[in-house]
Amino acid sequence: MNIYTNNATSLTLLGMNAKPGSKLSELKTYVVSVTSFGDRQANISKQAKEFGLDIEFIWDYDVDKLTEEDLARVDEKKLPRKSVSTVLKHLEAQRRLLASGDRLALVLEDDAILFAQFSIVLNQILTSKNLPSGPFLLFVGGADNKATTPFLKASPTDLIEHPLSTAEAYIIEQSAAQKRLDWCAEHRIDKPADHFLASIDQKLGITHYWTGIPLATQGSITGQFKTSLDDSRAKHSLFFLWVKYRYNRWRRQILPRIYARLLHRRRKNT
Repeated sequence: MNIYTNNATSLTLLGMNAKPGSKLSELKTYVVSVTSFGDRQANISKQAKEFGLDIEFIWDYDVDKLTEEDLARVDEKKLPRKSVSTVLKHLEAQRRLLASGDRLALVLEDDAILFAQFSIVLNQILTSKNLPSGPFLLFVGGADNKATTPFLKASPTDLIEHPLSTAEAYIIEQSAAQKRLDWCAEHRIDKPADHFLASIDQKLGITHYWTGIPLATQGSITGQFKTSLDDSRAKHSLFFLWVKYRYNRWRRQILPRIYARLLHRRRKNT
């Protein structure tokens, strides 16, 4: 039994209406990428067409194009150039959201792999009255993260307060983006994108949420693409990463969720 997802029937069994809305298609999707990563761009473009996403690639801040002005925004003693490039691209997504006048935008890294229920769950969340009104970030990845008790009890469209763990797929909100850019105007960045967002948002009072089930993962974790940032992961073969990802996904999320559901049924029937 795959409780994650690969078809609308699975979602119906989880108690969801499988008919998607249209809200997600109204969001601009900013894709953090490197100009030379053609294979990743082709893959994300294919998925964008499948899910009806309006994507815009962020080419700015490639490593070989970083200027002295760009480098002055970061602490180079703590960040390698590749990490500098990536975090500045993520911040460029914030700037573009503000320039657009939109309230929300989706940010994807170019190795993001979107699960089949991606648009179904997000459309329900985005059109829900429970969508936060204040500054927030909604993380929709994390397929191999450990599922804690709140996640085991959650339905797919529940929003669970928790700092993001990685930065492959998340929704940003206008007032939160403004807070981040205001902070960056006065301070230097000293952490990679995911750690930076988790750390600075806590200081700025920007609440992070996760969806009740993960909606995306990273191709550089699953072995689909070679990693460009993680040196420890780069030491291993793509096959090793493929096996490790599936093992972690089963032991950290799928099996605990199955066990939690069976335990719930047992208690319900006693």
